Amino acid sequence: MSERQHFHPMAIAIYWLQLLRGWLFYIVIIVINGGIKEKFGIITLSVIFILSFVLALIRYKTRSYTINADKIVFYHGIFRKKETDIPYERIQTIKQRQWFFLKPFNLIQILIETAGGNKATAEGCLPAVDARVLETLENFRYVRGQEESDQEVDTTGQESTNRYRVTDGQIVLYGITDLSILASLAALVAFATEMIPDSWFTRVTSTAENLYRLGWIVFLGAAFILLVLLILISLAKNFIQFYNFTVSRTNRTLTIESGLFERKVQKIPTNKIQGIRIRQQVLRKLFKISSVEIILAGGQETSGENNVPKKLYILPIVPDQLLYPTLARLIPEWDIHEPEMTYASYPSIWYFWRWHLLWLPVLVAGFIWNPFVGIALVLWIGFLFFYSWLDYRYQGYAIQTRTRVCIQNYQALTKVQTFVERPKIQAFSNHASKWLYNKRLGHSRLTLKTGLGSETIGLKFIRREDQETLKDFYLSR
Repeated sequence: MSERQHFHPMAIAIYWLQLLRGWLFYIVIIVINGGIKEKFGIITLSVIFILSFVLALIRYKTRSYTINADKIVFYHGIFRKKETDIPYERIQTIKQRQWFFLKPFNLIQILIETAGGNKATAEGCLPAVDARVLETLENFRYVRGQEESDQEVDTTGQESTNRYRVTDGQIVLYGITDLSILASLAALVAFATEMIPDSWFTRVTSTAENLYRLGWIVFLGAAFILLVLLILISLAKNFIQFYNFTVSRTNRTLTIESGLFERKVQKIPTNKIQGIRIRQQVLRKLFKISSVEIILAGGQETSGENNVPKKLYILPIVPDQLLYPTLARLIPEWDIHEPEMTYASYPSIWYFWRWHLLWLPVLVAGFIWNPFVGIALVLWIGFLFFYSWLDYRYQGYAIQTRTRVCIQNYQALTKVQTFVERPKIQAFSNHASKWLYNKRLGHSRLTLKTGLGSETIGLKFIRREDQETLKDFYLSR
């Protein structure tokens, strides 16, 4: 396939949906403020839809691609023609997506990302092409890789053996223990307070007051209904994301497939993995289940204005007894086993709790002002003390091999174990204030390459001996 090819016409629909998503915020504002009942609102929405469709059509007409034996070339531009060449050896990951409306046509979307990419989007995108295009691309890429490795053959086993699939029951358990839904609720409330009309809030407030007057039983019943609603939202969210989640190993490539309405397939060469991270929330510890994600340098989706890398799970939910055996089958070169942690926190919890004590005067003032505000502050301060105790109790490290270290700490009520090889550590630092230094205490930080930027993980208020141990590990050769 060396001739220039245009995408399938269904690419127009995909471009159109992408452009409309950029206008989604304004569309929602117009709708919830009753704009669809007014002439100006209808005209505005019509202009947005028509303009987006015209731009989508222009994108389709001005973009094409070529697949050669050594590279894939993308062509785009109207007045300034541009070509983007991506050699196969520079490809970090290949992602395949298939929306439900593409499946009847046997079409897929292909995203190509490179390790040297410095953008939050993929360096190459085939929005709608025949599924056979991916097979052609993978064949060229595999042959190229074999030539560079002098026909080196991987002997780690067949795909049928190295496979793990998440069941529907596991997704249900994952959903009902997903604490991130609370953060989503907080973001939704913040959005609502800014954008939803005041009349809506007046109704909600009056309804809440009426429920409170009816008694605690009715109030608790309403709270229970809200909890059930949050669980249902969490279940829907996780089924959409992780439905039929499968990870498999073929040669030196991990293939991750998941999704309900949009089927995503991502292929990751194992030599591109920067680190492995095991997460276990407080609730999931009770059920003895964990999640495993991998860290990539580039080739990782981001979110937010700061391009924070999204979690790339290879095992979104796995029973603890299957955790390490499954990792041994999927990533045998890492030889991950359960770490023997050295808990490095200073024996006294004072350093973790001291700044939280400043909330006590605020707590007293809250009870004086309003008992309900005081109760809310008690819950908040209790959460802060509990969170700090978790960090104090469980933070530590384990030097597993001459080149691998595991750092353990707590983040958002989640125990996090980060396994990283020494060559993947960009920087290491020990630091302490004058008072901590005199007490032979300090902080240690490791900087890793993650996504399009870097990430710092570390240990707080640890003994000088542990700081020196980590420093010697980093400096050793």
